[in-house]
Amino acid sequence: MMEHRCTLYVGGLAPEVTAHILRVAFIPFGPIVDVDVPLQAGTQHNKGFGFVQFEFTEDAEAARDNMHEAELYGKCLNVDISQYKKKTGSAVWNQ
Repeated sequence: MMEHRCTLYVGGLAPEVTAHILRVAFIPFGPIVDVDVPLQAGTQHNKGFGFVQFEFTEDAEAARDNMHEAELYGKCLNVDISQYKKKTGSAVWNQ
């Protein structure tokens, strides 16, 4: 199960930002477990937000402190600890 304090919500993404670009932007802060950038159906551009899961809480906090209101592809990022829980594909009663 994902450690929720290690996952950041990253809002304000430019349409051309991909999971790879987001990973590269956040990797200086520590080991990344997962990056999720939901895509709009039809356009294949992101929905303007994504999630970066770090291995360690301290790394997530450092990334938040340094990347909140930073600029990426000309847009100001909104970075905070996430409340997101990734769907696992299993039944609700198994979670």
